[in-house]
Parts: sequence; C-alpha cells; structure tokens
Amino acid sequence: MRIWTVLCILVTFVTGYASAQVVFYDDFERYLGQSHFEQYDNPSDLFDPIWLTRNVWHGQIAPPNLQLVNVRTPYSPPPPYLPQPADAKARGAQSLWLAAGAHRANFLNLSAPLGVGAYVNWWFYDTGSRGKQANAWVELLFYTNGLLDVGAGVTAGQVESFSLGAASFDPRANLNTYQVRGDISDPAYYPPDSFASQGGGALTWANFGGTTRAPGWHQAAIWLWKPNEVLFILDGVTKSEPRNPAYGATTVRLRGLASNTVDFYFDDVTVGVGIPPAMPRANTSCQVSLTDFVGDYSQVQVQLEIRHPNDTSSLEVQYVVPTESGSLQVALPEGTWDLAFKADRSLRRVLRAVRIPSSGTLNVSLRGGDADGDNEVSLLDFGKLLAVFGKVAGEPGFEPTTDFDGDGEVNLLDFGILLRHFGLVGDE
Repeated sequence: MRIWTVLCILVTFVTGYASAQVVFYDDFERYLGQSHFEQYDNPSDLFDPIWLTRNVWHGQIAPPNLQLVNVRTPYSPPPPYLPQPADAKARGAQSLWLAAGAHRANFLNLSAPLGVGAYVNWWFYDTGSRGKQANAWVELLFYTNGLLDVGAGVTAGQVESFSLGAASFDPRANLNTYQVRGDISDPAYYPPDSFASQGGGALTWANFGGTTRAPGWHQAAIWLWKPNEVLFILDGVTKSEPRNPAYGATTVRLRGLASNTVDFYFDDVTVGVGIPPAMPRANTSCQVSLTDFVGDYSQVQVQLEIRHPNDTSSLEVQYVVPTESGSLQVALPEGTWDLAFKADRSLRRVLRAVRIPSSGTLNVSLRGGDADGDNEVSLLDFGKLLAVFGKVAGEPGFEPTTDFDGDGEVNLLDFGILLRHFGLVGDE
C-alpha cells in the first residue's frame, strides 16, 4: 500500500491569524465624533429600551465616558469632555482614550450569549505605567438577565467576570507587570495565585508573570477556551486560570478607575469564537510527500483542523495548497493540540497531542480513495469514479478528486487505490 507523508519542520515566530468566527469588530474609525459614538446612551433613563441595543457601545452614566480621539483631525469636544492630548495614539486614525484620573467605562452587549470558545481580543496603548499605579482593563462578563451593565453600581445578575489589564491598586501587585482577574462571583474560580490567597485586599486579581508594562501598543485577549479554564493572552504570553463552566459571555466592558495615573488607549476590539488573533503562533514549514501521487502537488488541497486534545470539534480550519514540489506553510497556535489532516481525496488522519512549537518532525499518512469527502471509501466514491472513468485533465467533466494518483487521468490505477482502501473510514 502506498501512502502520503507530511513532514513538518517547525520554526518559531509570533504572528496574528484571523480565521475565527468574528461576531463583532470595531476599529473606531467609522464614528463621526463623540456624539455619534455615544448615540445609544440615555443617562437620564437607565431603563430606556435604547440600553438594550446590541452590538453597540454604551457609556457609563456619569460622563465623560471613554473619549474618541482622532490623531489626524483632532477633536475639540465641548465640556464635560476633555481636550484630546496633542500626542494622542491610534492604530489607525481614531481610538478610545482613557485619561489618567478619569473613572470611565463603556459596555458592549453582545447580540447573543457566547459559550465555550468565546473570546474578546483588543489592542491597548500604555503611555508608561511601569512602576506606577495603573487601573485600566478590559473585561468579559456574563449577566444572567442579559442586560447591560449601565453604570456604576448596577451589577444585578452578574455572575462572571474575567479581566486583563493593569490593575495595580493592591499593595501586592507587581507594578512592573500586568494583572488578570477571575470570576468575581465565586471564590472557587479566583486565580489560585490571586492577592486573596496571599492575604491581599483585591480578592480576584493576580500578577501576570512574564509580561512587562511598557510604553507602546500591546495585543491582548481573554479566551474561554475550555469548559473549566480561561486563557489570558498578552504580547504572546499566555496564562490559564480556572473558570466557571456554567456561564459564557454576554458583555464586554472597557474600564478605568480614577486612581489610574497614566493614559491608556483602546483600539481594534474583536469578539468571536475560535482562536483569538492574539494567540502566539509557530510558523510551520511542511513537505508533502504523496507516494500514490505522481502529479503537481499544487492541484491538491489539504484541510487542517486544530482541536483541543481528545475533542472532535474544530477550533480552527485551515485550507492549504502545497507548491508544485509539495512544500507548504501553516501557522499553528503554540500549545498542545490534536491536528486533523485531510486532503481533498483522502481519509482524515488525526495526530494526537502535538506540541507546538516543536523541533521534531510530524509524520502523517493519508490513505486515498475518498472522492466525495465524507471520510469513508465506499460505493459512493466508486460511483463518482465510475461517472468520470477515462476522462483526462482539461476535459469537460474531469473530477480531480477521483484522480487519486494525480497523473491527470481517471483510470485503472485510481480504481486500484480505491479498491485497496474500500470500506476504510478515516479518523473522526
């Protein structure tokens, strides 16, 4: 029997990758000033139905809320808003500004609650909080009643809060690193290294070892990646903590306290399901060797699914096409995953508990004969091959997925491959 072999040599680098299911994205470029950004606020009536508008920002009831700044055409907003700084920061033209000493918050109620796999991903600019009191963060919340948190003290129904930021109000906080926060409603899901366990006052916060406060842009994410764990990501550093498996995500909150001593800017907020863009990745160089294949490798499409170990659901699916010689590049998230490979004419093969990055070689053998893509070699595949038997590449009706050996013709050689693998089923 002849097989396909994929040999992967891993070279580490950190990059972004956007293939998750995005349910909300905001780069703050479309707003025409602060009033446009805050058009869904009604501070005079917290029960106005306008507060239930989904997938838009709502500001804290006490202005100024997080202010919109434009680095190309600066705004001059009326009081109570502040003149924007001369050195305002944005990844494009506009971003949200949290001024030092300002107690501000904006809330985003999601159009539908999100469960396991949900994430919020964002960029923030730190103007220099290292060694200083800094209280600015982003939270992923769950509300049992599905309502927005419409202002300070309005927290009825809140059962879960995961936060990542620079919350240094506790004396045990490391002022040179960032912090994370766990579930504020249940001590069972506090970070085990929280200040509470150290005798501190901020019960749910813990230092995020491996991160460093520094001026400039930082990419971060909160990912409900497993039923019992949340993964925090900042500048390519990851930290897992326990999470309450009974709840998901309904609300995103950008927040800062008046005790904050430096300015922060927020930009490019993404909410989705799957692997967040902030997740560090390893560039993977692969060489595809298809023993049963004698043709041009660029005519074969390979599907790669990334999964949690021992889980058949996909976190991400990549479709990659090798070069003519069989080489390809894939960007894989760092960590331990199950990797499911399937070509457009093969059965699926799952490699279990693969550690990324790795200095070793991945070997995967794929059996051909699955022309209809159902991960089984059956009469359906025989029927598909029979329907185009004798046809050659370029001829009307030629079906590449039945050309198992890639010689450009559907013939007895392809029938032999199907026959040898008849009745086989690929990995789930």
